[in-house]
Amino acid sequence: MNRCKGLRPFLPVALLCVSLHSLAQEILGDQDPEAADAQSVDGAEMTSPEVPWVYTYVRHDAPIIDGDLSDGFWHNLHEIPIDYEVFPVRLRAAGVPTRVRVAFTDTYLYAAFDAPDPDIDNLRSAVRERDGLKEDDYVSLVLDPAGQGLHKYEFRVNPHGSQSDVLQDTISDRYLYDWDTEWQASAKIDATGFSVEMAIPREALRITPDEHDQPLKLLIMFKRHYPRQVERTLATAVELVLTEEPPKANAPVPSNRHLTVTPHYVYDRDEERDIGARFDQVEEQPRHAAGAYLNYQISADRSFLMTVKPNYAEVESDIARDSINNPFDPYEPEKRELFVDAREYFRTLNEVVYTRNIIQPDVGLAHLWSSPTATSGLLAAFDQQTQLYMPDNLGSDVVSLVDNSQSVALNYEHQSDKRSLGVLSTLRTADDYHNAVMSFNGTGNLGIDDKVRGQFMVSDTRYPQRFAEDLCDSAGCTDLDPDAECELGECDITPYVRRADYDDPLRGYNLQLRYNHDGPKSLYWARYYDVSPDFRADLGFLRRVDYRAVNLAYGRKWYFQAKVDDESQSRIRAYLIGGHMRSHSDNEPLETTVGAWGEFRGSYQTIARLGWQHRNRAVNRIDQSDLSAGDNAPRFDEHYWQWFFQTAPYVPWTLHLDGRWGAVADPENLVLGQMREIKPKLHYTAGRLDLIADLTLRDFSTDGDRLYKEQFFSLTALYHDPRGLTHGFYPVTADTLEKRHNVPKECSCPNA
Repeated sequence: MNRCKGLRPFLPVALLCVSLHSLAQEILGDQDPEAADAQSVDGAEMTSPEVPWVYTYVRHDAPIIDGDLSDGFWHNLHEIPIDYEVFPVRLRAAGVPTRVRVAFTDTYLYAAFDAPDPDIDNLRSAVRERDGLKEDDYVSLVLDPAGQGLHKYEFRVNPHGSQSDVLQDTISDRYLYDWDTEWQASAKIDATGFSVEMAIPREALRITPDEHDQPLKLLIMFKRHYPRQVERTLATAVELVLTEEPPKANAPVPSNRHLTVTPHYVYDRDEERDIGARFDQVEEQPRHAAGAYLNYQISADRSFLMTVKPNYAEVESDIARDSINNPFDPYEPEKRELFVDAREYFRTLNEVVYTRNIIQPDVGLAHLWSSPTATSGLLAAFDQQTQLYMPDNLGSDVVSLVDNSQSVALNYEHQSDKRSLGVLSTLRTADDYHNAVMSFNGTGNLGIDDKVRGQFMVSDTRYPQRFAEDLCDSAGCTDLDPDAECELGECDITPYVRRADYDDPLRGYNLQLRYNHDGPKSLYWARYYDVSPDFRADLGFLRRVDYRAVNLAYGRKWYFQAKVDDESQSRIRAYLIGGHMRSHSDNEPLETTVGAWGEFRGSYQTIARLGWQHRNRAVNRIDQSDLSAGDNAPRFDEHYWQWFFQTAPYVPWTLHLDGRWGAVADPENLVLGQMREIKPKLHYTAGRLDLIADLTLRDFSTDGDRLYKEQFFSLTALYHDPRGLTHGFYPVTADTLEKRHNVPKECSCPNA
């Protein structure tokens, strides 16, 4: 039988303190709201509880994963109560009982949650797609294999048995829902509550045998998300001490080696035709495609991965920019198995390895190794295409060529005393082309609420002329003299063509430093960026170069009982944001931002954020062939209100209402106008059915004349059948009306 002994002080909330960074976040903008709440375990001051050491041993039997806790496997295991509320109030009594049992075998970690519910009629749960549980009741297990607070794995299950797995990566400053691994879970609901069973492979948790004959110690947090009148997170932490049983006489030593091969075949009939001609298959899209994914587990801490013509059907279709007003290309998620399994080994503060730049590989290879204090990864791909982001300081564009290319990435990271140091190198090559990057990064946990991060990179790049030609708006444009009088949107030579300089090698650097504090009563951060004009990271997702910037923020938090029958307190948070950005090459100002934000989070599952922004910023250049800023990139005085609203007063319904209203500059037409944007969304869920209605209305006018209008409406119906399949219906209507505004070359735009 397991026993609790050896108490020592530790804050269990340390496992929840994760700092995030939204990839779509602007350099001088606000932090992502979900990021802020995931990073901070807010609430009243309370004495730190002690974390018990729970001793267990390796079991040789296994439970049936069906959500039924009457299985004899769970008998005589120590019950771990979830004692504390950690959000919105930090470390007060949970108020709702939850009990957990945990056990190990040679290959799996097993956990059982018993979650009684005195308010079972208001249970928020349904059958969900993977990672779709954020607003549901759920229980979860958070494990930090190294105990450093730098890489944590969270496994969530809702009362209907739907799963979500999350990588909490402090080093890259991200909270990654698109990280997936193979594990099992099941749940049952009855009149008194629900129960959950989990079976998680030890290799997915990077739990490897100890090399020094010492008991394996694992810091684990058990959580329960309890959304009722007020959204609450309950949690407790234990240090699990795993004592291996002596091997039985003549018992064979189990091998850690195993091989998994997953073949695939795709039939894709995608045809088009000219008027009056017959339909033919699209040239770039094969009708038949086959390949395989190989995962060879060499040992408990080492694996070799290989893919041959990976399944492109797993890749999301290209994601459109959210508005024609946005000059930056969007981030696209990765779903191909090898790249999903490998990419966590290459995470840094900047996304230097962005595998969606690998478009159509014939072969991809990865060798991955991990220990409690270090990780390393080698990734290589041989691609039939060459794609990369060409960055500027006011936007980005994409080079996409049918050229064979090769990509390699190598990373090593060491963790000790809640700090990390890492070295990452990438190389991309094609005919007459190369881009090499060397990166050094570090992370430090100064406490539960304080983090510092930094990264310094250097690059060496040589572009061929065809890269610039691909960015031109007409063939042969690189041989023409620049036309300074061309209209915006119709220029042959653009800033991106200039950034693809093929006359000289490009060498540059990228420095980023961040400090972040998010505590019970206050939040503040400081960030510094310095990126030279010729820095490139072509295997990564870096959309801006040639700038220096500083971003500062300070805010306070208050807690109060909004309604008498609320189970916990509501929170108000208010903070100020300021920042300044200048061009690196000519030291001209690009943007100065001041903003004020207020947020209410509490009764009726309500999150309401309202912000006022004043931005003096450049959005485009008059002479597209000239990279200078100053008078060539006039700055506009933007000032607008922005809001985010979400509420769920009734169990099956959730309402979202976001928007923006005020003076905003349009980069395509280089004018200041009035932006009116509203984005309502209604979500209904019951059992296996999801219905989502989503509408975007955006209107931009200048001098009383409409410049453009955008309308997008989608109605999504999802049915999750008992076999684990999801059937979807996705009708979408879109209407974009754009009226060009001829910008005079002697622009009278308001400069600061």
